[in-house]
Amino acid sequence: MRIYAFIGTTAHVSGVIDPGSAALILGKDVQEQEELVREVALAVAGDVVKLTNGLYMVLTSVT
Repeated sequence: MRIYAFIGTTAHVSGVIDPGSAALILGKDVQEQEELVREVALAVAGDVVKLTNGLYMVLTSVT
């Protein structure tokens, strides 16, 4: 598995986020964040994990 993306809101930019090789996608609010999570996970056939800090992590299998 590999981390494909972290998805958060613009509120998450106040902290230091280094996504490494993963994409960092920010929605303007929680509703847009959740929509982005669904769309990205569907597009890459990924699994989603919600972290305790409110970020979502989209995981994909390595092929």
